[in-house]
Order: sequence, then structure tokens, then C-alpha cells
Amino acid sequence: MTSAEDKLGHYFEQLMIMVEKTSKSDEDSILLAGAMMSVARVLYFNNLGPDEGQHIMDANTVDFVNLMKPTIH
Repeated sequence: MTSAEDKLGHYFEQLMIMVEKTSKSDEDSILLAGAMMSVARVLYFNNLGPDEGQHIMDANTVDFVNLMKPTIH
């Protein structure tokens, strides 16, 4: 794995730990995920520009929805 992949894996693990420690319900977890996506959007747009930022958000949103579908009742 590359250094970037290692960092991404580490950040993901730390965010999941934060979710496990702070969320009291599935709804809390989903809301926290939405907040994380909003922060990502701001960072993408500020650092990559609107077109590339939107492309990455679109790709990540599809992945997020695919992960969330089994948990939505």
C-alpha cells in the first residue's frame, strides 16, 4: 500500500472509532456520516476546485449510499 492509502485507512479507522464512541443510535451515526461528507465537500471544493471536487463527491456519495442501503429500514 502507498503512504496515502495507509493514511486513508488510518483516518477511516479513527473516524469509525469516533462514531462507535459518540453515537447513541443508528440515526446519530447516519447524521455524523452526513456531517463528515459535508466537511469533505468543503475541503474538496476549496482545494481541488468545483469541477474536480464535485466529481469526487459524486463518486463518494454513490459509495456512501451503497454502504448505507442495508441499514436504512
